[in-house]
Amino acid sequence: MKKIYSLLLIFLLLMASYFGSFELSKRTILEKSKDVEGILNENERVVLNNFLKFLSTTNVLFLFSSIEASYPTKTFAKAWKREENISKGQIRMLYLTLRANDEYYSKYLSPLKSFHPITFGNKRPYEKVFFAKGDLNTSLPFVHYNFRGLVLYPVSALHWADIYFKNGDMKEALRILDELKEVIVVKKKDGVEYALFLNYFHFENSSIPWVSGYAQGMGAGLYAKAYQITKNETYLKTAKLLLNSFQIPYKDGGFVVEYPYGLWILEYAYNPNELVLNGHIIALQGLYYYWEITKDPYAKELFDNGTTSIAKALPDFEKDGWSLYSNIHGRAMRRYHELHIQLLEWLYEKTENEIFKEYAERWKSSL
Repeated sequence: MKKIYSLLLIFLLLMASYFGSFELSKRTILEKSKDVEGILNENERVVLNNFLKFLSTTNVLFLFSSIEASYPTKTFAKAWKREENISKGQIRMLYLTLRANDEYYSKYLSPLKSFHPITFGNKRPYEKVFFAKGDLNTSLPFVHYNFRGLVLYPVSALHWADIYFKNGDMKEALRILDELKEVIVVKKKDGVEYALFLNYFHFENSSIPWVSGYAQGMGAGLYAKAYQITKNETYLKTAKLLLNSFQIPYKDGGFVVEYPYGLWILEYAYNPNELVLNGHIIALQGLYYYWEITKDPYAKELFDNGTTSIAKALPDFEKDGWSLYSNIHGRAMRRYHELHIQLLEWLYEKTENEIFKEYAERWKSSL
């Protein structure tokens, strides 16, 4: 019996510490912006309700849900504590992330699946997306990660917009880009104004926030495409700001590095030693789209240098006739291997470099 009481006491102390850190996180955010006070209070209610349900039912999923629902508040607070000025884009990112988690965890339990796509809108570009009912009116997709809850991942949103464009659903593609534009952070460095999509969740060994070159390149291309369709200058301005981000040195928060192969765009900028093949090529696709529409020579220069790097790197991205996900990971999963083939075929179409055709055909035969 004493052992049970001791364990119970330890558990209660841990929970007291847990909710104490949550309250401290709330105060940290409110010091930066009073505009989110209501949604923070709602988040606290959802976190506490799930914890109380855990105590009354002993269903551990309620405990997981409580922890995951609290993740955004604690994560944003920790990141914002280091920043003097918080932009409207960052506040909007927090607001949408909290709303999504509050809506979800007030009705559903943790799905216990990482990389699990969730939407609150009535449309989705493919079937395997969970539709969460609620009052949140957004077309932006969210992704569930275990113990991190629902995160707003710009890469996923841009991927959806790209699919909608390709399917001819311009209205939905533009709606996603319009909503995503509200979370962009604009900065200035040495007279250069540029825009970043910031990620506020831990991935592998990342710091918070972190940047993805995939989102920066693809974003530049998709906003340029939105301008081409609508002739709305604000889309072109956003595309240009995203393109300008390629000028920022890696040491100053950039995402472009020089390797023996040449220029490489990092999908995960927190790790300059991991060169992801699909992320680099998809970023180059966005730059190519941008160049096609604007004829900006800087975009073409980045594209040309990036494709030259791929041509040199391909022998190191193959093992036993199968592609590698990155230079530090093993064999790519089948869906990534098939994506690599499609991307190399696209590169061959745009550059007529035979090495892309050669590897695409060899990797295709391995299927």
